[in-house]
Amino acid sequence: MKPEKAILLLNRVTNNDWESRKEILKETISIVNTIINRQSQAKNFFVSERHQISNLLVQKIILHGSSILNLIDGIIVPNKLNRILYLKDPISMNVLFRGLLESYLTLNHINYAETEEENDIRFKIWMQYGLRQRGKMKFTAIPEASSILLEEEKNEIENIMNEIISSSFYKSLEDDKQKTFIEQIERDWKFGFKNNTYLKFSWQQLLNKSGINEELFVDTYNFLSWYAHSTCIALWQLDEMYLHERSNSDTIYIMKETAIFIAFACTDLIKIDNDLKIQYDRLEQKDKDLINMYNYIFKDDSYSIDRIKE
Repeated sequence: MKPEKAILLLNRVTNNDWESRKEILKETISIVNTIINRQSQAKNFFVSERHQISNLLVQKIILHGSSILNLIDGIIVPNKLNRILYLKDPISMNVLFRGLLESYLTLNHINYAETEEENDIRFKIWMQYGLRQRGKMKFTAIPEASSILLEEEKNEIENIMNEIISSSFYKSLEDDKQKTFIEQIERDWKFGFKNNTYLKFSWQQLLNKSGINEELFVDTYNFLSWYAHSTCIALWQLDEMYLHERSNSDTIYIMKETAIFIAFACTDLIKIDNDLKIQYDRLEQKDKDLINMYNYIFKDDSYSIDRIKE
């Protein structure tokens, strides 16, 4: 990319003008959606279950991003006062963004360990955890089809656990660590391995490990969690937002963050699926540059699909 074009794109990606932020979020979503749709038309199978799940995670990210896009200009709140109550709603947008961020961090966690073997075991841990959670649900009336599915999933959990126990990662743990590990993965899935032991990660640690510039995203996840829960902090944020007329600035911030992580998801997915690279290559250069620029600014050039060169 020529220096003058890089500067123009950099200014566009980083400015805080309302309409510019809205337009660039729309473009980012459109680019990623185009790649996914073209690939689904060209090829209707995946090389592995992990690749299929990774694709679905990005589709979930696109849905969250599109919902945020549709909330940007505000919502109509019904009332019986014969007047329209029209409000910006960055609270709900932040809740959606947290869901988007969790999907991205899951995508990164199960695909970007140091080895493919660890990617595989991380994916299995994530799968068994999710199946266990659904199995714990107490239905008042279970349809026969659902009952059969739950039984099948019990067998699937058992098969996955056998694969985990047979892995070199599990076997490298000391006996007491093996027992604790099995107990912990029934309650969480955010684990990695190093030096013959396992590591438990928080959501913020997953974010830090994704390659981002940590100084730019300090405590991002905890901040979003306050919006999602009915803590006193969440209610103070709600009160201050309207009291100090921060809804516009908060919305601009969410638009910016949403576009960043949609671009990250796009490049992460392309790097694990060679077929998606074919669809990426069909994009116009300006669209490629936009996706790469986010990585260049907020991670570093090595995370871009095409390294930005003069």
